[in-house]
Amino acid sequence: MNEENSKDAVAQTAAEPEAPKPEPPQDPSPPAAQKGRGNGVAILALLLALAAAGGSGYLWYQQQHQQTTLAGVTGLETAAGQRALEIANLGDRLRESQRNDDRLEQDLAELVGDLNSQRSRLDELPARLSRIENALENVPGIADKARTAWLLSEAEYFLKVGNAQLALAHNPDAALRALELADEKLRDVGDPGLTRVRALIAEESTALRALPRPDAEGIALKLAALARSLQALPMAAQNPASFGRSGGADAELSGLARAWSAIKQAFSGLVLVKRTDEVVVPLRTPIEESLLLRSLETEMALARLALVRGEGGLYRNALSGVASNLRRHFDIEASSVRTTLDQLDELGTVEMAEDLPDISGSLTLLRRLATDQVAG
Repeated sequence: MNEENSKDAVAQTAAEPEAPKPEPPQDPSPPAAQKGRGNGVAILALLLALAAAGGSGYLWYQQQHQQTTLAGVTGLETAAGQRALEIANLGDRLRESQRNDDRLEQDLAELVGDLNSQRSRLDELPARLSRIENALENVPGIADKARTAWLLSEAEYFLKVGNAQLALAHNPDAALRALELADEKLRDVGDPGLTRVRALIAEESTALRALPRPDAEGIALKLAALARSLQALPMAAQNPASFGRSGGADAELSGLARAWSAIKQAFSGLVLVKRTDEVVVPLRTPIEESLLLRSLETEMALARLALVRGEGGLYRNALSGVASNLRRHFDIEASSVRTTLDQLDELGTVEMAEDLPDISGSLTLLRRLATDQVAG
């Protein structure tokens, strides 16, 4: 029974048709087309990566620029506060400079007046002394010894005046005139023992005549005219003409190229060196310009005072300071500024009497001889 069932199962299995085997799937596209599609995907991915990198770099650059701008605004606010304090201080300094300038002009006028008054009194003194001598000669009982003592006293007085005029007033002309008057008094004494004193007076007079004598009055007038002309001189430009020129990204470039250009500019702008041959002039406020002009006028007044007092070193230093400030803060290309600089250079070459001779030898010898004569 079992064998029959097994045979029927085998026969049934053999009688059933065999199921078809599945065929492998075929690629409908050729190998070349498949390769081209892969390259296009890779290029697209690369472009997207570059675009992402460029966008990230551009965003980073914008962020750094904003941070720099914020830091700059903060710095400008701080600088503005400091500038306000500086302007207030400059205003105080300007008012103080004006007061000092007024005092300097007043002192200069007083000094010139004193020198003229002393010169006038010195010119009048010989006539007054001559009248006194004539009056003494007409008085009965005046001996020759008393007249000699009077003349020696006059000579000593004139020698004192000469030394004071040279040492204190730096006035060689007045000193020379005083020595000449003293020599005349010693000549009137007629004492051969005073020959050595007269010889020293002659040597001292020669040394005084050898001193340079500039036209102080004419130079002072030129300095005053230059000081008045400083107000009209043009100031220099506040910044160089080539400063701050920098181009941005080209607007005609595509978005990716513009981003790449921005990245390159960001990295290349981390360290920026500008070279220029132009003189960099610091920014000036109107108060600073006014203070600068007042300072120049004060320097010119100081030069005039040094001229009157015969201080050559101070005179040249003052003119040099004015010329230096003109070259630094004024437009040296302007003809008016160049003309002023030329005049300052010309005035700076004026030869002045700086090493004054010693004329005290005649006075010392006369006093010693007078003392010996009284003791004898």
